[in-house]
Amino acid sequence: MADAALAQTYARAVFEKAVEKYTRDLHALDHAVTNSNLLTRLDNAAESFESKKALINGLVPAQADPEVRNLALLLASKNQMHLLADVVNAFDHLVAQGTPGALGIVTSAIALTAADKEKLEAKLRAQYGDQLNFEYRLDPTILGGLIVRIGDVVIDGSVSGKLAVMKQKLETAR
Repeated sequence: MADAALAQTYARAVFEKAVEKYTRDLHALDHAVTNSNLLTRLDNAAESFESKKALINGLVPAQADPEVRNLALLLASKNQMHLLADVVNAFDHLVAQGTPGALGIVTSAIALTAADKEKLEAKLRAQYGDQLNFEYRLDPTILGGLIVRIGDVVIDGSVSGKLAVMKQKLETAR
């Protein structure tokens, strides 16, 4: 079990880095295309693919993932570079929703009732996507409230978390 949890931690780290890199590269490409005033040429059916390829190679950052470069070439080859901003927005939306079947880990000091779980799950699915799955854990050390982890997002509504914040504020106020 400990090995499976460790493997999951490593897998999550790799996944988050991949999403971070694709997000950064897609936004850099979109920014470059928007600021270059080349969109008309990249969408022009009369422009040769070789010419478009040269333009894209000048726009795509050298360190960009090859898949992002290939996406730009595909859009240009189909005279659909105008869709790039929509593709980036849709990607951002998918990232915000989390992966299909993403896991929400809910930690509480006491066991939640079925009704409490249902209400919480409905709210979280509305915010993070319908494919969200849940795992419930008990940890009496949080004293009360909930801690919810979905990917790298942590929502700490625990009593112990609020006490820690108050302690930090008091220490900084001295």
